[in-house]
Amino acid sequence: MANEKYITRQTLLMRAQDPQDNNAWEEFVAFYKPFICQILHKMNINFNDFDDLVQDVLLKLWKGLPKYDTKKAKFRTWLSHVTRNTVISFFRSRSCRPDLVKMESDEVEETAYMSSFSESDLEKIFEDEWRSYLCSLALEKIEKLFTGNAVAAFKLSQKGKSPAEIAEELNLSKDSVPVLTSRVRSKFTAELKSLVINLEF
Repeated sequence: MANEKYITRQTLLMRAQDPQDNNAWEEFVAFYKPFICQILHKMNINFNDFDDLVQDVLLKLWKGLPKYDTKKAKFRTWLSHVTRNTVISFFRSRSCRPDLVKMESDEVEETAYMSSFSESDLEKIFEDEWRSYLCSLALEKIEKLFTGNAVAAFKLSQKGKSPAEIAEELNLSKDSVPVLTSRVRSKFTAELKSLVINLEF
């Protein structure tokens, strides 16, 4: 059975669409803010702009949620568009500022850097980071199910290390490594599938 923490995300979305339900909005922010931050980090957003952009994205989501229609677009698609459009608007507005000539050189470079992203570039960043975010959630969940070096062995295998290298690094027998990593991989795959089903609505 799918984890209730994740299966309630669609219910949370419906609750968050109610401006009066402050608890739902706080839960929504707690769940999706880390992903938004992950996206902005991937886009190399300047430290000075980072918090402002995160708040801008959250504000646009808050304003847009009551109008969001699940029949018109998947939530993940809508979240992608809101995030992407907020970032683009942010840097377009800066490039049109009358005082642009007074900007620091790194700010000018950042604005030029952002304008170099095509829509497909941004879509790919979003897709890659969403998958990465789901993987991190799945790994976080299954870490509680294993003891010893099982998860550590799995993580090293994901980095391309051989069973012999993993065994040496974690002081395990070479034969035990494939068994450990296989067990963890099985749980990880199942959890990831559950997340995809329950979050990509």
